[in-house]
Amino acid sequence: MSIESSRGDPLTRNASTTGTQNAMGSSEVWLRDYETAKQLADDTLAMIQERNVKFPQGGQEASRVTAAARKKLGSLGALIDNMRGVVESVSSDSISEQERVRRRDLISALRSRREQMLATLKRDGRSANRAALMEEGRASAPARETMSTADLDNRGLLQLQQDTMSRQDNELEELERSVNSTKHIALTVNEELDLHRRLLDDLDEDVDVTHSRMRAAQKKLKHVMRRAGTWRSMCFMILLMVILAVVIIVAFKLASFFH
Repeated sequence: MSIESSRGDPLTRNASTTGTQNAMGSSEVWLRDYETAKQLADDTLAMIQERNVKFPQGGQEASRVTAAARKKLGSLGALIDNMRGVVESVSSDSISEQERVRRRDLISALRSRREQMLATLKRDGRSANRAALMEEGRASAPARETMSTADLDNRGLLQLQQDTMSRQDNELEELERSVNSTKHIALTVNEELDLHRRLLDDLDEDVDVTHSRMRAAQKKLKHVMRRAGTWRSMCFMILLMVILAVVIIVAFKLASFFH
């Protein structure tokens, strides 16, 4: 096909146009995902900074903001992995190698920002745990009166404590029974798995033996077929020789008869 015919062919021109449009669309989707990931990283960093300013001592609100930030970082990690996969799977006809390297650098920068924010959250979490332990170690205020202990005297409080401890012991015994039952079930499942594994090993050995026997039978069958073919050829040759001898004898007799 000449260059002029290729340019004039509408099917070739449409295929080329479609491939170019697909490459441009894929590039636009990747750039849009990158902007989304970048904005997500900026929002997460702003949340962490705002938490540190508003709740320097920690607390429930700080924990809520931390959980939200971790959720955003999880979404950011999934988006980064998706972008990385697109960059590695896109063909060399769609983007140049220089553009591929540039996108890899952008993804690496986003991943570094995400890891730094995760490290910050972990470090702040350890600081919060240490602060909580310090607070627990300090002398606490006297316990407040509750509705269940308001009308009880010392004997009633003692009985209430004994009842509570007895209920906790019963719950612990029930938990122990559940754990033992789960243990027995796990041991039974393990035994079943061992039995199935041994059965599979035996089946594998039987299959190997059967396969070996089949190969031996095939060899014997091929040998018998070759021998049968040889006997047929010999019988055919002998028959031809007999027919030839009869023809020669008949020819001699006819020749002597006419003389």
